[in-house]
Amino acid sequence: LPIPGYRARLRATAQAQLGDDACARFFTALAQARRPLIYAGGGVIAAGASTALHEFATTFGIPVTTTLMGLGGFDTTHPLALHMLGMHGTAYANYAVEDCDFLIALGARFDDRVAGVPARFAPRAQFIAQIDIDAAEVSKVKAVDWHHVGPLRGALERLLRHGRARGAHPDFSAWHAHLAALKRDHALDFDRDSVLIQPQAVIEAINRHTRGRAIISTGVGQHQMWAAQYFDFRAPRHWLTSGSMGTMGFGLPAAIGAQFARPDALVIDIDGDGSIRMNLG
Repeated sequence: LPIPGYRARLRATAQAQLGDDACARFFTALAQARRPLIYAGGGVIAAGASTALHEFATTFGIPVTTTLMGLGGFDTTHPLALHMLGMHGTAYANYAVEDCDFLIALGARFDDRVAGVPARFAPRAQFIAQIDIDAAEVSKVKAVDWHHVGPLRGALERLLRHGRARGAHPDFSAWHAHLAALKRDHALDFDRDSVLIQPQAVIEAINRHTRGRAIISTGVGQHQMWAAQYFDFRAPRHWLTSGSMGTMGFGLPAAIGAQFARPDALVIDIDGDGSIRMNLG
């Protein structure tokens, strides 16, 4: 279609780069922070930016929590990982959002499963930064103090180079200790004394065997949330689930497709009875 204006905007976004002034403003805010937190969404995986995120987070010591669609974008077994936040997320990730003073949103849209009441989301954040490929998402739900519209991987790599060149070495050890205590005191749990086999126990057992290396697909429902909570995801695209659309019946065909794409991999479909029946034929 002859839509030159639209295509011109796409080209401009694809070529957008962070300048020195924008990088300097970001690191000025980071230098003033004591409790920074990265809130990473599915955009990290779509952008192929998981390696860049790992380098950025570990270089500057910034903890990471992810959305449902961002699982695998940052190794959930890493000491800086807080696993998933939001309505079905870990208590300690949500407490971290409550406590942080600098929130960095990467490829995430502040959806209602994460920021149910936007005015009360990250209430102590003195500075919010956002990087997204879609300009319409910037400050749409939550007003931000710094933003960049463009490819996420390039933006993170640019910030990393800038910070390293200027010797940025922030000390967040007190924040790390606080989060370690939250992870210890508010870990996920279930009725381990029940005579019945608990779904969470089954997933924990599978996870012990697969060590976060299996490709996991799910349908939609409670089994989806248990899988998101109790599996480790050490790499991107090892978590295949229908997020905002909530498509039941997704798990089985997704698992079949993943096995064709990766015949060498172990692919597991965690499903509920309603979801499995939708595509069992």
